[in-house]
Amino acid sequence: MTTAKHDRRTFLAMSAGLVGLGLGFPARAQTRAPDADVLVSRGGAIEVDLEARFGPTRLAGRSARLFSYGGRVPGPRIEVRPGDEVTLRFSNNLPEPTNLHFHGLHVPPTGNADNIFLEIPEGERLTYRFKIPENHPAGTFWYHPHLHGLVAKQVFLGMAGLFVVRGELDEVPEVAAAREQFAVLKDFEVAGGRVPPPSPMEFVRGREGSLVTVNGEVEPEWSLEQGGLLRLRLLNASTARFYRLKLEDHPLYLIATDGGALAEPYELDELLLAPGERAEVLVRGDR
Repeated sequence: MTTAKHDRRTFLAMSAGLVGLGLGFPARAQTRAPDADVLVSRGGAIEVDLEARFGPTRLAGRSARLFSYGGRVPGPRIEVRPGDEVTLRFSNNLPEPTNLHFHGLHVPPTGNADNIFLEIPEGERLTYRFKIPENHPAGTFWYHPHLHGLVAKQVFLGMAGLFVVRGELDEVPEVAAAREQFAVLKDFEVAGGRVPPPSPMEFVRGREGSLVTVNGEVEPEWSLEQGGLLRLRLLNASTARFYRLKLEDHPLYLIATDGGALAEPYELDELLLAPGERAEVLVRGDR
């Protein structure tokens, strides 16, 4: 399956495809409720203060000592638009070095942009700066540590956050009319309020935790009115676990993947999501 070239023709085809599948809605955007954990650009720029920390964090209704961004799992969602200037002041209050990787963004891998070779020692700070290209596709991306030798450990301990680029896909009438829900899928292993060290075999084959969460919760409930349309924006933030996703008696209409919007919606009975992978699907509340 390939992603489409992102031009006006693509999104007209997307709109026609959604109508053809019976997913057409009036061109009226669904109002999104304010969210304290969402940071949105204004006037072509965004400035973010982001802290990596280790300590008690709310997870699935209880407290656990985790690595996190700002004491939240997942970290705050950052939303920008093509052409925006991004300034991110990063503080490392972990007991070890770390850094940031902006997974999937089309920004330079050098300097103080998406440079995975930067190392921020314990107690130090660094300001990341980069511009979102004017032709950047809309989509669901994410940020996480990418320091060699510590990536799996730090991500497994909870370090992940969404980075969203708004754009033409969001303006397709049928997509804009849908209720939007983000879902960060992440597994953990917690014993006595702490994450135990991995076993030797987990170092070899990857680590899968027994506690599977969505946005830091277990089996959260979302409502969808009869005849309504839900836009699910999915991220697999686990280090080794694959997710096979299916909704009983409801097809999934895939509209975007890691690379952005598809040329037309693709109907699926189930969706396989690999570690680090993102996908966007529409679900119709007709059953």
